[in-house]
Amino acid sequence: MTLKARIRAIDRFVKGLKEDLIYTDLQAACVMAGWDSLAGALTPLKGAAPTNSGFLATDFDRGIGLKGNGSSKYLDSNRGSNADGQNDFHHSLYVSNANSGNFYYMGQDTGGSTGATAVFRSGSALGYRNRSSGFDAIGLSAKGFLGQTRASSSEYSVRSNATSTTQSRASQSPAAVDVAVYAGSVGFATAMSDATLSFYSIGSATDLALLDARVSTLMADLRAIEEVGFDRDAIGYLRAVEEADGAFLETSVKIAVNNLVSGLKADGLWDAIGSSCLLCGPRTLAGALVPLRGPAPTAQGGWASGDYDRATGLTGEPTASLYLDSNRANDADPQDDKHIAVYATVLQSNAGYYLSSGYNATSASILRGSGTLLIAYLNGIFNAIGNGHTAAGFLGASRDNGASHVIRGSGLEADVASVSQPAPSSASIKVFGEVYSDATIAFYSIGTSLDLAKLDTHISSYVTAIGAAI
Repeated sequence: MTLKARIRAIDRFVKGLKEDLIYTDLQAACVMAGWDSLAGALTPLKGAAPTNSGFLATDFDRGIGLKGNGSSKYLDSNRGSNADGQNDFHHSLYVSNANSGNFYYMGQDTGGSTGATAVFRSGSALGYRNRSSGFDAIGLSAKGFLGQTRASSSEYSVRSNATSTTQSRASQSPAAVDVAVYAGSVGFATAMSDATLSFYSIGSATDLALLDARVSTLMADLRAIEEVGFDRDAIGYLRAVEEADGAFLETSVKIAVNNLVSGLKADGLWDAIGSSCLLCGPRTLAGALVPLRGPAPTAQGGWASGDYDRATGLTGEPTASLYLDSNRANDADPQDDKHIAVYATVLQSNAGYYLSSGYNATSASILRGSGTLLIAYLNGIFNAIGNGHTAAGFLGASRDNGASHVIRGSGLEADVASVSQPAPSSASIKVFGEVYSDATIAFYSIGTSLDLAKLDTHISSYVTAIGAAI
């Protein structure tokens, strides 16, 4: 069924290009997403097959395309820059995840040579060379369709962020050198791209807006095919993360998220989660702070991108007073119906708190380590589980009655006596605070009571899947 859906998507794409009368403008093109293998990704839609220089099967993701390494891997399109007229050509590509620095997406350019043609990143802008040794800078596009076309000796058009603009620049005679993808030119080992690309085309002058519409629709179709059967809440979360990241997520990451959400629902845990973030998996810190459920947290203290690792999570810094305000009040959940939990890929080495709505207060909710003890307050006096803070992983506490609560950590679980207090505090629960922690946290959850062992199973499987996917 999936194969048939992909075939239908490609068929619609080709028919659409023909309806728009731009199919003949594509002389060399590859759809580098949607297939089951790298060989499929490098099978040309039109023209010569590209020559692969260094890409491996592990660089290919069916949903989003082929990822460069920024140093040695590129494709020779096997189409000469001069195969299309000096004033009658186009280059286009579709970016799933942008360059991380000043690199070439594609072109024939050895550092501003006469008649060069290239698309590259230059600081906070996109750079376009169009049959010229000079270049024009356009606002940076994080993802999506990029293109340039020339049908005049005095000007050319570029397209990014779904907007076309015209640039005034006289053309120069192109060199008889193949156009490269992920590099400035074939064999030009400087400033290669680490972007993930899912399409490229080279050919005669074309309508970039029409090509953008067709390519963008195809890529959306191919990504949606990978999500057939996904849970609706998982898809909503994934879309929000991709918007925050400014890039599309790998298929394996999306599957991990869907498996987590589906598993939580199957075990009756989803509705008990009132506030939660997956602090591993998204590409950026902004994406990691997109809530899986409930309100978005507020980052306090000057968090930086270097504090985040998408495989392991977010690492606190006590001296910088870094914490997340979950924006969920401690009394948002009933006095005797509450849970708090984290997944720590690195346990705190200081005396900090994983979660807290106060400082050692019986009216608060607190989860913290003290040596090998895992200590929890859940609207009552603190209690601890011995050796519950010895191994990285799931840590949590849950209360469903007024006389005791459950604590779970390092694979151990105990039901401990703790009479609840009649007036829980209304303070917002902090992640990495009240006493600031140096832990690395990949997940947190706050809400009503639930089965901690089941939550442990699901979030542990998720973190393991992310580690394998990235």
